[in-house]
Amino acid sequence: MKFVDRFNIEIGQDDARNRFINRAYNRIFHKFFLNLNVNESYRIHLEIVSALGDKYQYHKNFEDHIGRDFYRNLLALETIYNSLEEFYDKKECNMLINLLMTESEIDLGIIWQNGRFIKSGAKLLDDKLVNDVIHWLRENKYSSVLIPFEKGLNHFLHSDKRPEILSDVITDMYESLEALAGIITDHPKNDLSKNRELFIKNVKASDAYKKLQSEYITYANKFRHAVEEGMDKPSISQREVESFIYLTGLFIRLAIP
Repeated sequence: MKFVDRFNIEIGQDDARNRFINRAYNRIFHKFFLNLNVNESYRIHLEIVSALGDKYQYHKNFEDHIGRDFYRNLLALETIYNSLEEFYDKKECNMLINLLMTESEIDLGIIWQNGRFIKSGAKLLDDKLVNDVIHWLRENKYSSVLIPFEKGLNHFLHSDKRPEILSDVITDMYESLEALAGIITDHPKNDLSKNRELFIKNVKASDAYKKLQSEYITYANKFRHAVEEGMDKPSISQREVESFIYLTGLFIRLAIP
């Protein structure tokens, strides 16, 4: 049991995020990173600054470049891990990031999965409809499906501070399923609405799923075509967007053996 639980100490999310950032500096941005050789640390430092969209300035250290923003720190951690070349360095970095997650006093609303942070929801649904899906889509033939799926998860991760991108999650997830339908039906140039019946037939689903997929397409198109039709995109809650992610994962599980 964690110290705060043993003594019934209440920790707010802002405080927990600050503690996470402090531990990241202590364990990774300083101790781990400074143990790398000079050329490697310089190269990765440049990668982090570029990932953040900033200009490298030699007199700035990690804390100056990254700052205290929670999401900038998550992106920096992702960049360090994915920029490491040595297997043992990646393994140690992965272990340290998992340690940061374990040490957090409360659920930060994120999980560390395959070198990326993604927004967490219901654990069982995350495992079955997000994590398993990402694992399956790692096969090369599904790269066109994986890219928009992960893009949607990334948009969802940042939607706390940018609620206007929630509608982008819907579009990203739709494009992911559309790409999968193109592969399953062998008609990759068709949009999902043209492939829907053949998709359901090929995955051997019942007619009830035709109705479910038809509603899925109608719903997503309200967001995809709003701008070109001169309409505002519908307002939507994070919970509703989260459920759409799970629904997309459900269709992907249905299609991939």
